Amino acid sequence: MALTFGFWSEQETQVGQSYARRLHELVDEVRLAEKVGFDCVALSEQHVALGGISSSAPEVVYGYLAAVTSRVKLRSAVTLMPQKINHALRSAERLAVTDILSHGRMEFYAGRANTTIAMRAFNVDPGETLAQMEEGIALLKKSMREDIFTFEGKYYQIPPRMLVPKPIQKPHPVIGIAATSERSHSWAGSEGLAVMSNCIYQGWEVQEKLLNTYRRGWKRDEQGPLDRPRIGIPLFFGIGSTDQKAKDDYAEPLMRYARISTDAYPRLAKLADDYAYMSESVPAMERAGKDWDYLLNHSATTVCGSPDTVIRQIEKFQAMGVDEVLLHLDSVNHEKIMEAIDMCGRYVIPHFNDRKNVVRPTEDILGQIRAMRPQK
Repeated sequence: MALTFGFWSEQETQVGQSYARRLHELVDEVRLAEKVGFDCVALSEQHVALGGISSSAPEVVYGYLAAVTSRVKLRSAVTLMPQKINHALRSAERLAVTDILSHGRMEFYAGRANTTIAMRAFNVDPGETLAQMEEGIALLKKSMREDIFTFEGKYYQIPPRMLVPKPIQKPHPVIGIAATSERSHSWAGSEGLAVMSNCIYQGWEVQEKLLNTYRRGWKRDEQGPLDRPRIGIPLFFGIGSTDQKAKDDYAEPLMRYARISTDAYPRLAKLADDYAYMSESVPAMERAGKDWDYLLNHSATTVCGSPDTVIRQIEKFQAMGVDEVLLHLDSVNHEKIMEAIDMCGRYVIPHFNDRKNVVRPTEDILGQIRAMRPQK
């Protein structure tokens, strides 16, 4: 089965550069990604973030991308589900409208929020984010599946109403969650959802355990769009003409991202029981932020090197039964991101999905031809 390749961005903007220009650069990156063979574009949702991450309104970007692309799937990665950030019914409305404008190319992946900066800005109780995500997804599905629906839950009470309009994809677009805990992997499987799995830098054994938990818990949702488990892995990514060139360009930016992106996790672990498991990952997170060998070879989160090296690294995830890889193309300037997208389309994606169109050495082809000739 072909491996799906995703372009994943948080619209990270480098120090001294313009947020406005970065947004237009992102559009150029998406258009190139579609041209060279990426299957989907996944945009993060981050609010009042410190530093360069600026993807505060991805739902607006999807509407624009729907008009300037024609093939790639457009995926929220993820829509934050705390009620005070995104009311689930509003999320359903935005999803349906963008699905129509994109001619059925939307996918919806949800998350519960993982930064205290955003939670405190929106007055979100960390102890309620998990329950609100799960109930919000239930409301989202019900509103799209039923003509007239009603909903009675702890956080949402909806009298008989109709979602207008409904999405093109029936019964609705693919729905999944971002998951880092065993509990969330098990729940996603039991609900028949897709999963975007991450081990928070804890390594291959932990990642394998999480994937097995999801597979064991899988139960087909008879009213849903998926007939089998769907596993995606977000990968921090760098590529260059040689391993050394890739390391020179990406090692420090990727380690810096590891330090910044997980800074809130130790605090979250102390704020609510649902986040307590994150404390187990603190040693791995700290090591990933300063040890390049660990980050690249042992954390099960990062691929970086020459095209041949990147292919070998991605093959390890494919061997784990992963259906798709989402390459996080951020942390460097726009020119390097465009170069990385082009190299992926030229060398990496064809290796997995179009091998018969990949040029091979003449000697290899001649050897096979000669071996197939009738023997006298």
